[in-house]
Amino acid sequence: MAEPARTGILGILISQRRFDGAGGCEEAPVMPEDDFCRRLCAYGQTIGMLVFLFCASHAASAGETIGGYALRSGEWRPESFPLPDVVYDRALPASAAEARRFRHALARLKQRKRYALLNGSLPGKLDVFRAMAHDEALRPLLPETEPYEGAGQLARLLARHPGGLFLKPAAGMHGKGALRLLADAEGWRADGRDRHNRPLARRFRTREAAGAWLDRFASAAPYLVQPCLRLTDEEGRAFDVRALLQKDAGGRWTFTGAAVRRGGAGSVTANLHGGGTAATAAAAFRPRFGEDGAAELLARVRRASERAGACLEAHFGRFAELGLDFGLEPDGRLWLLEANAKPGRASFAADADAAEAAVRRPLDYAMLLASRQRPLFPTTRIQRRYIQEVHP
Repeated sequence: MAEPARTGILGILISQRRFDGAGGCEEAPVMPEDDFCRRLCAYGQTIGMLVFLFCASHAASAGETIGGYALRSGEWRPESFPLPDVVYDRALPASAAEARRFRHALARLKQRKRYALLNGSLPGKLDVFRAMAHDEALRPLLPETEPYEGAGQLARLLARHPGGLFLKPAAGMHGKGALRLLADAEGWRADGRDRHNRPLARRFRTREAAGAWLDRFASAAPYLVQPCLRLTDEEGRAFDVRALLQKDAGGRWTFTGAAVRRGGAGSVTANLHGGGTAATAAAAFRPRFGEDGAAELLARVRRASERAGACLEAHFGRFAELGLDFGLEPDGRLWLLEANAKPGRASFAADADAAEAAVRRPLDYAMLLASRQRPLFPTTRIQRRYIQEVHP
């Protein structure tokens, strides 16, 4: 059976990896999302889109073609490719310097060919929080959040939130560096994860001692502080909801699905990277809230996700997909905790339909963007800087 005619070229920017750790990208990378990228390449074949992977070093040295990796007979093979119509940025920089290198490499590639970036990027968590706080429908879902400015805040915040405080990096991910501060009969307790995602636990006799340690712990990067919410399941394990919102082939926001993540024993976060597990949201909600309650809760997650997608696009430009993290208290109160523009797929492994859609929709939307890169008819009409992808 003949392959479909090629209708677009998608390059996936990946984090640079080598087996020997020596830098460069001459060897096949160890993929952090190997299965996801394989499925993207396979689906690209069925719809006539060339899909390949490339590193920042490939982009920086691109000429009339670009080096990268194609999936051939189940293995990643180095090849040269036409310059992409669309770039899907899945790279996760390990430092600010690496993030700058990625940006410079993509800017260099854009000088060679004006590609469309599949997904936009979000600023720090505080800017995202403030943008969503302007939306009257989202504001009640947002926990009180402010920058951590030092131990001098603790007395004021703990007087307002005697249940404890939760601190997290303003630009962190995977639960790294997140911790909670609680008072108990023996003094003060801080537990969570360090910046390498290792569990930590500390005890202090006084609030002053806890604050001094906290200042040292948070000195390496900006932190946010929030009330410590009761986001646990019936067994007391950390519990959150990951929703995935994606554009479809017509550029319309579509709710792909929602999954529940449960943290490992003793963990203050439910992230899978910290030892958590995942299940479909509907299956996890039913035992706690009943059939009707679970359906209503899932509908609330969907409405809030769609509202957040529209809000974040209005503030920060076009996106192809967003991951929204929600907290759920035992009484069913819903909190919108975070949004990110590079959502993972591991949470949806138990939901075959959502897992399949999570792969297909980025490519379907990339086809739309690629067609706009190659218009059928020339036009001189000036278009506004984005907002709505389709007619109302």
